[in-house]
Amino acid sequence: APGVTVNVLLFAQLRGGFGSDELTASLPNEATGARLLEWLSERNPTLAGLLEVSRLAVNCEYVSADYRLQDGDEVVVIPPVSGG
Repeated sequence: APGVTVNVLLFAQLRGGFGSDELTASLPNEATGARLLEWLSERNPTLAGLLEVSRLAVNCEYVSADYRLQDGDEVVVIPPVSGG
């Protein structure tokens, strides 16, 4: 089935949690940033809380969770900086 494939770059605790700094996500058409975060949470439920409060940047620009992803996008998932 057609869909979108995005390159996901992970930082900080997320990098450690997934054991990688880069993942490829295959998502349904019209998937949003929120759907990507769900996809990541499904793969590592222990990080779900952290993912919920993470920021997203697509192609080097911050976006909201309802941003619609495009095939080939580069998505950076940035957890909150620890220590406030």
